[in-house]
Amino acid sequence: MLERAVPCQIQFSRRDDAAHVLFRDYETRGVLPLGKVGVHWYAADPRTEVLCGAVAVDDQPVKLWTPGDAIPVEFREAAANPNWIVVAHNASFEMAIEELLLASRYGWPLIPLNRQRCTLAMASALALPGKLEKLADVLELSQRKDVAGHRLMLAMSKPRRARKGENADQVHWFDDHERLQRLYAYCMADIEVERELYVHLQPLSPSEQAIWCLDARINARGFYLDQQLATAAKKLAAAAAPEIDTELAEVTGGALTGVNQIARFQAWLQAQGCILDSLDKKSVAKLLKNELPPQVRRALELRQDGGQAAVKKIVALLDRVGSGGRVRGSFIYHKASTGRWAGTGPQPQNLKRPEIEDVEAAITAVATGDYDHVRSLYPRVLSLLGDLGHSLICAAPDYVLIGADFGAIESRVLAWVAGEEWKLEAYRRYDATRDPCDEPYCILAARMLKLPEGSITPGTRERIFGKTGDLACGYQGGETAIEKFAPGMFSLAEREKIKTEWRAAHPAVCKFWYAVDHAASTAVQRRGRIVSCRWHSNAAAIFCS
Repeated sequence: MLERAVPCQIQFSRRDDAAHVLFRDYETRGVLPLGKVGVHWYAADPRTEVLCGAVAVDDQPVKLWTPGDAIPVEFREAAANPNWIVVAHNASFEMAIEELLLASRYGWPLIPLNRQRCTLAMASALALPGKLEKLADVLELSQRKDVAGHRLMLAMSKPRRARKGENADQVHWFDDHERLQRLYAYCMADIEVERELYVHLQPLSPSEQAIWCLDARINARGFYLDQQLATAAKKLAAAAAPEIDTELAEVTGGALTGVNQIARFQAWLQAQGCILDSLDKKSVAKLLKNELPPQVRRALELRQDGGQAAVKKIVALLDRVGSGGRVRGSFIYHKASTGRWAGTGPQPQNLKRPEIEDVEAAITAVATGDYDHVRSLYPRVLSLLGDLGHSLICAAPDYVLIGADFGAIESRVLAWVAGEEWKLEAYRRYDATRDPCDEPYCILAARMLKLPEGSITPGTRERIFGKTGDLACGYQGGETAIEKFAPGMFSLAEREKIKTEWRAAHPAVCKFWYAVDHAASTAVQRRGRIVSCRWHSNAAAIFCS
């Protein structure tokens, strides 16, 4: 193993009372596109290879491992000793490579999940950039990401084009000696950045670390996919798309030949006297409510049918399905600054709500894979397929799938954190009585509209003021946020009124906003100091390193 000559330049400190901290990083190459299939399928593919790995313990020199070397003694010790922890940036990648590739091919021991730490997770929990390059810049680390080395790594991680005289049917790589040596140096340099990053970042709290571990288990287990139905749906989508594009060309006189030609589509609409800044679903639906020339209306209807983002999820699900018929690695921990998960690939937490009433009948039709049969029952085939996104995720054989949802989770948590007692009491009363007149959205709407409590029920139009206001304004949103949640529903004057009245009804929440904002700016200005902010009986602290 090769040791890096330059010693660690930072003052190292351990966390979690660990005896030692092991940092590691791997560089790989594979035929499968990592971003498309996900790390679990990529790592499990027999054609994926590890080109090198780098390890370092505490502030000791970085060591390089390449295939054929003995397993690093430091890694063996880290796996055997429960007092060690291991660190990586985006640790889910390293864990998948170790479990699905290094363990099976080279006999590497596995380190339990509870001793894994991820600097990407630590950064995300602080609303910092996730990419190592940007993160090092933001924190002004002494070690920075090797940008040129990163470009080289990307080139070496996937097959290159065959050169003149080479067999085009074979896989070719950039793997000459000079490039490999440069890659090794890049891998070892990344360890230096990650180690300094670990020292600077605040560790996850024990409870948040447990959530990160749960996220890792969920992503590794994945969810079961009805591949037969998904394959039939993909076949129908492939048959429907050309038909839609053909009709679009006829309707537009050949100006458009595909529903996804956004710039050309907007130019054509403008020539017809319709100016549309966006061709997303909400914008098209809003325009279709107006009186339009027949050819414009039909072109927009075809755009709605053929521009179904939900249909693309079917392809993304099939791209990622791996062993056991499961789709893995679809959730991103703490992607939003509020701590909310985001999705990658098929984004299963953001599936289209079905618009058809009889979902079972639609599933039966789609499962045939017969385009003419399905089209005779459902003229908008692609829209129908988008409605079946939820149905593709099902229970594995001999299991039962249980679905659940939190009721008004963001509204409840914000009220609890901020100490908005009237709202908490409203939720307690509603949970106890389930009386529609006690529903918090209705109570809020009555407060905002200066109406008697109990005068608004879930069936009255005024309830939308309370629900839209809560969804849009809870995190300091204004009239723009209200428009996003309820496009075209309110005038500008109404949106301004909703914002003003919502804030007037939530004095504790507004106080919470300003307290956190002041504490955050103070923490940034006074580095190394923990700044507490108290807006009610609970306390919060913000630390900036």
